[in-house]
Amino acid sequence: MKLFIQKRYPVFIALLVLALLLFISCQQILLATNDYFCYPLDDTFIHMTIAKNFALNGTWGINPQEFSSASSSPLYTLILAGLFKLSINSMWMPFFVNAFFACLLLITSGKLLRQFNVSPVAQCIILLLIVILTPLTVMIVCGMEHTLHAWLAVLLLYKTIHFLRQDSPDLKTVVITALIAGLAILARFEALFLLAAIVILGIYNKKWLSTFALLVIALIPMVLFGYLSLQQGGYFLPNSVLLKASHIGGGLEQLKNSLQEIVLYKLIYGNNTMMNIFSDQYAPEGASSLSGTVLVRLLIVIPVLLLTLKTDAQKTFSGKLVKQLGCIFIITCFLHLALAAVGWLFRYEAYLVVMGIITGSLLLYPQLINGRAKLFAQSLLERLVLLFLVIFTLAPLPLRAMSAYNNLPKACRNIYEQQHQIGRFLQQSYHHTAIAVNDIGAVSYMSDNRILDMWGLGNNIVATSKLQGHYTSSFLQQFTQKQQIKIAIVYDSWFDSTLLHQWKKVATWKISDNVICGSDEVSFYAIDPAWTGSLADRLKNFSGQLPRDVRVTYFQ
Repeated sequence: MKLFIQKRYPVFIALLVLALLLFISCQQILLATNDYFCYPLDDTFIHMTIAKNFALNGTWGINPQEFSSASSSPLYTLILAGLFKLSINSMWMPFFVNAFFACLLLITSGKLLRQFNVSPVAQCIILLLIVILTPLTVMIVCGMEHTLHAWLAVLLLYKTIHFLRQDSPDLKTVVITALIAGLAILARFEALFLLAAIVILGIYNKKWLSTFALLVIALIPMVLFGYLSLQQGGYFLPNSVLLKASHIGGGLEQLKNSLQEIVLYKLIYGNNTMMNIFSDQYAPEGASSLSGTVLVRLLIVIPVLLLTLKTDAQKTFSGKLVKQLGCIFIITCFLHLALAAVGWLFRYEAYLVVMGIITGSLLLYPQLINGRAKLFAQSLLERLVLLFLVIFTLAPLPLRAMSAYNNLPKACRNIYEQQHQIGRFLQQSYHHTAIAVNDIGAVSYMSDNRILDMWGLGNNIVATSKLQGHYTSSFLQQFTQKQQIKIAIVYDSWFDSTLLHQWKKVATWKISDNVICGSDEVSFYAIDPAWTGSLADRLKNFSGQLPRDVRVTYFQ
């Protein structure tokens, strides 16, 4: 028992710190939202809506009996659907699911570190870095799939060690590793980058047959989901993945622009924007820039560690495995930066931050253990230069975490004052009405109306119009008329004025200190002129329930 506690106390300490930070964050959120817990992203409600519809109606979409692949994480949505099926229906459900996976992440990370004989004290430091710098608190409160994704990524690294360790991996090892990879892909499709890295390392180690088998088995869950989606009239990949992905194609000019975005902005600058992260006005864009900077720095640090660490420990078989894990991280991070998104409350790259902390620590640990005497033998100037280099290189990591902690209560307040209030308004004022919106989460989860997603995530026809290049004002006007849409609740800045001028603008709601919503002002339109008066009356009747900081303007 004593030995068990000695080995596991780093995980216990990390869990206690996580619980403390989570408690503090929840108190800050409740203070910002008038004691009502709200997620900092509208996307959380998209998962909950699809999960509820799938569990209760057998439909994968935001509307009952209407298929649309709006979830970028089929696995996470299925987990929520299973809980709905068990009659567990609570706003807190995604929060506790994420807390559970955060615990699994820390436990698995501890097991991975013990595989390489990392001391308990060092384990404790590394696990605390994961808790604070990911930051796990923010990932849990987001209520999204990113904690699940990070856990599966670390679990896949843990199983990959066993795969690489064997000269000829046995069938059980191959199948288990492949199934974890398959689940990771369904958790977030960026896990394809991690699978690609593992396959490259498998080929490098001349494990031809087992690597091919691993690849085929790992792709089966994604292929099965894609096939079922195609059968329902959707695309092979979810709409959210297709509409947000980097596109290389569309002629020479488009190819040139795409390559410039990938090579220059993403891989060199870290993102396609360089906004000031400390200005709330540019918080989403600035956060993305900081996220990209973190990944670029990790892409510098990990290769340097791989090339410069030449201790005896690095020459052992275990040391070679650590270096191969470093290579897996480098390939995964490179592909993610080039082809996927970062930022938006620092969640897209969270799994890479966890992987970077673990692989970087494993590469650095032998050097710190064996090179302490050499380090202290250096002159004061040399040690100061080394300290400066470490701080300068890794500074974006704590800055990213600080920005995430700082923006979390504000983001929760933004969603509470905007998306949540729109959902409450529709819940009280309209039933089974056709309504067009550009943010589909809270409005579809909280009301029983038929929601048309003007942005395409939750509607296959709109998504097709975007992908095929005929997403125009005339298309949207014709489509809303065909769908018999009565009212629209949209951001004016997202749509062309020629479309909006065809509708009757009734009112706007404006929030302050926006750090997460697509716009600080949302507009209410009557698409059918006959609905103008009733919409104005219902908005006025509801206005007394709005948070006091929401500014209302009427046009009718």
